[in-house]
Amino acid sequence: MSNINNYGVDMNNKQIKDLYSIEAVQDLSHEAAATISGGALDFSDKKDGEGRRLNNIANARRSLGSFNNKATWYEVTGTRDWIAYTGENFTGKSRRLKAGTKGNFTGPFNNDIASVKPA
Repeated sequence: MSNINNYGVDMNNKQIKDLYSIEAVQDLSHEAAATISGGALDFSDKKDGEGRRLNNIANARRSLGSFNNKATWYEVTGTRDWIAYTGENFTGKSRRLKAGTKGNFTGPFNNDIASVKPA
């Protein structure tokens, strides 16, 4: 009979089992985790995904920090749309980025995205 309860705790010496030895626990890549959670948003500062990247944005960001006004390309993974704004704190012009799409920003949005949030 095992001394380990359903929570992975050895009842004799109260030690927790290695996390990966617990059934159903696995390490997920950032991309897999983003897909499971509904998707993520990726940016790059050059066309067609080249250049410096800001990847796996999974939640609303009031500011893109050092990536403000640098995004030239985007990719939306998963099943939810995102709204990109030209101003911080979800202000300025907005553009809906559809789930499952990628592309280069054009016009007033090229190099001018400062905040994003899920639609």
